[in-house]
Amino acid sequence: MTVLKHFGKLIVFCACALLVLPQQGIAQMEMTYDEYKLKLTEYEKRNADLKQSLTECQMANKGLSDEISGLDTQISDLKQQVYGFVESDEAGINEFMQELGRIEGRLMGLRELSEDALFDVVDEVDQIETRVTELKADKRSYLPDAQAKLASIDQLLEQVKSRMPRKRIRQYSVLRGDSLWKIAKKDDIYGDAYLWPRIYVENRAKIKNPDMIYPKWVLTIPFGVDLHQHLVMRGENLSSIAGKVFDDITKWHRIYQANKLQILDPSLIFPAQVLDIPEN
Repeated sequence: MTVLKHFGKLIVFCACALLVLPQQGIAQMEMTYDEYKLKLTEYEKRNADLKQSLTECQMANKGLSDEISGLDTQISDLKQQVYGFVESDEAGINEFMQELGRIEGRLMGLRELSEDALFDVVDEVDQIETRVTELKADKRSYLPDAQAKLASIDQLLEQVKSRMPRKRIRQYSVLRGDSLWKIAKKDDIYGDAYLWPRIYVENRAKIKNPDMIYPKWVLTIPFGVDLHQHLVMRGENLSSIAGKVFDDITKWHRIYQANKLQILDPSLIFPAQVLDIPEN
């Protein structure tokens, strides 16, 4: 009887539990659904806001694209005006800047040479300086980038020229069978036999007769000339020299006046003479 009683209570308890649990589950489902609706509403609002922002960005992007296109047109027009001003085009300007770059690079290399090595490139430096003067006369030199490059080149030229000797002396030991003519003709001396008087003049304290020199004599061989001097070469005359140094052959008389002590007749000058050149 007691067992039946307890069994009956168990049945009643289980029945009650079955009645209560579905109600709690339904309540739980209803709460989750409300949260879902709340989240959905929130996401829908965020989505609408993002769509609005996207639309605004697209409109702003189109405005910027139109503005950029207008600026590109203005830049193109300005470039054409610049090309007209410097009388060139993009290719011509690039070529001009490349040449300036090559000159700048070469001068950087020359700046690192020893003084002896610099003496051997005196003519090249003079040519570079002449070319830079020509480039400065070109209208493309008015461009800001070209102006900056030319300023750098001018500075490098001054550095190179400040270290460059215009005249160099070396010693030569006379060999058996040598003569001033043969020595001057040597490739590593002057390469021109007609310049033998220069050796004679430089060594007059030792050489009494230019036709007589002796083995083991040590002769001083001058190379180059000082600034504002000119070494007369075979075939030159005062007019041709004036054309080289003044770019005007009619100024030959200025050279003559500056060298009257050694030029007896202006129509007669000789190889190896070193003439003073007055400033232009």
